[in-house]
Amino acid sequence: MAEQVLQRNGLPQLREGLNKNQIALLADATVDNALEQDNALPVAEALAAMEEFVKQVRKDDRFVDAIRETITRNNGKVQTASGAKLELCETGVSYDYAQDAGWRALTAEINSLLEMRKALEEKLRRIAPGKMWVDHETGEVLEGVPKASKSTYRITLSK
Repeated sequence: MAEQVLQRNGLPQLREGLNKNQIALLADATVDNALEQDNALPVAEALAAMEEFVKQVRKDDRFVDAIRETITRNNGKVQTASGAKLELCETGVSYDYAQDAGWRALTAEINSLLEMRKALEEKLRRIAPGKMWVDHETGEVLEGVPKASKSTYRITLSK
């Protein structure tokens, strides 16, 4: 990492940005510390707060405009002391295809198929995995599908 000065809490004070390898090392050390100190819950809450903070700062038009203005003054590209590259770009480009009759027809077909798939998925979810079910009206035979999930946690910050 760059020059490190320890704060009173023992964490390094950052004087310039971090690269991806340094971030990975810092993240690993943070997890190790949280586990050793048995304080994973407060760390998880702090991370959720930081994520919300970062999201709000990054979407603030004043902030985005200031960054874009600085990059513009530097010929469209800036590289920081830690090696991060900032450049102007266009995102969120969209096209309105609705005026095209062929596109509208295909979209109608796709939407119809998606509705059929959703109805089938709802039927399949109601059948226990590996079990067979027969629709007596149509004679259709369906087999329950396996279910998979990932256990994790959720944090809801107070307002």
